[in-house]
Amino acid sequence: MKKWYLLMLLVLMALLVGCNSKNENPDSQSMTGYVMDKEGERILIVDDDTQDFSSIGGVKEFYNAIWFSEAPSEIREGDFVEVWFDMVAESFPGQSAIKIEVVKQEKPKGADLTKSEALHKLLTSDEIKKDLYGVSSIKYNEKEDTWNIALKNLLDDTSKPVSFTVVDN
Repeated sequence: MKKWYLLMLLVLMALLVGCNSKNENPDSQSMTGYVMDKEGERILIVDDDTQDFSSIGGVKEFYNAIWFSEAPSEIREGDFVEVWFDMVAESFPGQSAIKIEVVKQEKPKGADLTKSEALHKLLTSDEIKKDLYGVSSIKYNEKEDTWNIALKNLLDDTSKPVSFTVVDN
């Protein structure tokens, strides 16, 4: 129970400290991250930058995660997006309504896929079970024509990132 209380406290701190205003509304917050899950019109965005709360007794790698409602139908798992929002429900992952834009990504030299497309391929495969993950890293290996994707389970702060290989085609 103490662990969940600390996690909730960290979520609130991350929302107050870690979000930048990029909208005309002064109360608006924003974040960038990957769409890690989609359920109907809801999408789960996990921040692509981690925060270190170990100096105050928290976790070393904290990934902000928020469920957003009313997502456009063209948004899909794996997309790298920027979202703007006002209030967030106090839960982990948090919950909010949004304005969302997909961030354009370039394909690395020799690649057929972007980072988002490679992540989408992994997240929609049978290779990965549905859980709450953050993206630890996504790298293209030109020699092998593969993507190396490392995901961190966000509900287990002691876990190490799990690596996956995605073929680039």
